[in-house]
Amino acid sequence: MIALYVILGIALLFAAILLTKIKVFVCYESSLTVYAKILFFKFNIFPEKVKKQKKSKKKKGKKKPPQKSSPPVKKEEKSIVAKLWEMRSALTEILSRFLGKLHFKFLKLHVSISCDNAAKTALLYSGANQGVAYIIEILRNVSNVDVSSRSDVYVNADFLSQKSELEGKIELYIRVLPLITVGWHALKEYTKIKSTKED
Repeated sequence: MIALYVILGIALLFAAILLTKIKVFVCYESSLTVYAKILFFKFNIFPEKVKKQKKSKKKKGKKKPPQKSSPPVKKEEKSIVAKLWEMRSALTEILSRFLGKLHFKFLKLHVSISCDNAAKTALLYSGANQGVAYIIEILRNVSNVDVSSRSDVYVNADFLSQKSELEGKIELYIRVLPLITVGWHALKEYTKIKSTKED
């Protein structure tokens, strides 16, 4: 009976891990910050924290003269661009699968358009308003976008100020299980391409 409870507990834990969300937050106010959250853990992505490098103590003693070594023979390899071009069809399919599982959540997006001329401000406001709507619609076509009535998204024209402002916070998240399936598909495509090249 105890063994059954242990197996059930392991199964529930495994299911909980597979359903866990991997969240990435993109924030912009005065500067850009990007960080990730997995359960209760937070990881800074940008900007990275600068680690203080410890000064290594110089070892006493005479330094050995550098030994002359023969120059390495350079092998002719394809450039990264050429390799990616050969894998373009597989990369496109993998990217479409990944974007299909990815979720965008607009927590905050404030765009304030302002410049020294009222007519120019109105023109730029119209373009920015349409641009934001087009970007959200494009993301809806390739991925899952959450822009509900509770989402804090607006574009306005400020005729009193002379400086445009942008504030935003976007949450991107994907669950572990879809991420594993996309990764497994990517691995299969890579092995398929590698096997065809060897043949």
